[in-house]
Amino acid sequence: MVRQDLGPDAVILDRTESKLESGESVWNVHAALDFEEMPRAKTIKDSPVSNLEASMQRLEKIATSLGNRDAEDYRNAMPNKTVRDAFNHLLGLGVSAVNAFELAEDYAKQAAINMPTLTWSARLNLKKKKEVLLFSGASGAGKTLFIAKLATYYSLKGVSVALMSTDTNRMGGTAVLSSYAAILGVPFSLLHQQEDIGQAQQESKSAQLVLIDTEGWNNRHASGLRQQMLLWDDLSCTRKILLMSASMDESDGLAMLTRASGLGFTDIAFSKLDETSRPGKIVNWAEASRMPMSYCSFGPEVPDQIGWLTPKALTAILIKQYKQQLDEQELRKQNKEMIA
Repeated sequence: MVRQDLGPDAVILDRTESKLESGESVWNVHAALDFEEMPRAKTIKDSPVSNLEASMQRLEKIATSLGNRDAEDYRNAMPNKTVRDAFNHLLGLGVSAVNAFELAEDYAKQAAINMPTLTWSARLNLKKKKEVLLFSGASGAGKTLFIAKLATYYSLKGVSVALMSTDTNRMGGTAVLSSYAAILGVPFSLLHQQEDIGQAQQESKSAQLVLIDTEGWNNRHASGLRQQMLLWDDLSCTRKILLMSASMDESDGLAMLTRASGLGFTDIAFSKLDETSRPGKIVNWAEASRMPMSYCSFGPEVPDQIGWLTPKALTAILIKQYKQQLDEQELRKQNKEMIA
């Protein structure tokens, strides 16, 4: 019926059942068509539209550079062979040519990456300030596992934690997080609508850290994201973190950043760094978004394999991946020689 009224691309946002006085069931269904919102004219220099236009320009620059069309020009401008080798290493790890050019000299010295357009989020200081962290991102990015890692890590350090979720439409969307909450003995609240927020905030009043899971979204259908944002505004979030899976295709990630521009995200974090051979893409994504980098995670263990990104940590990640590539190449070479 929805698709008859709105067309084949319509999506159901939510559905609720109610009872009439006669006892008859009535279903209320909210549905919508996904569409691209047209930017409205603004005159303020730092308006969301201006930020969106700037983001689009950066994304276009990165996308053009990904094909390495201008890599040779950058390579010829390098001062010596050591820096050129570092530049080539970075290209092999998925860093775009324009960013690899900026990073090559530091990378050649294995020094902490220093690039003006890369920014770093301030670490949490839960002794001084309560933090309410909301995580959003693509379906399958690992938001729930990411939050479970953080909740377990901080609980083991004696920090009082509370968990919430707006992922109410997906089958089993809250089962994992509610299980972790039960194991850790921390409050867990499911937020269907604005009316649920007051009680959830009361239950988490004494928590030093509140972690909020959300329903995943994708580039084709972001209507669910817009629906959830109505809840986000009332959650008093101190940070809204966009979680990007490092296993995602480079161009899909850039498209997601385009979608996310102007939606109020304060930080960017990365999951599944163990599932890619090209971790340099996170440099491209962070540079294009201009959002400060915060957390990263590497695998399924809870609460391990999670950490805070710093210039030094990012350099270590890239160098480690490059050495692994060299080891794999050497192993393949030895296998070929044994077969021969």
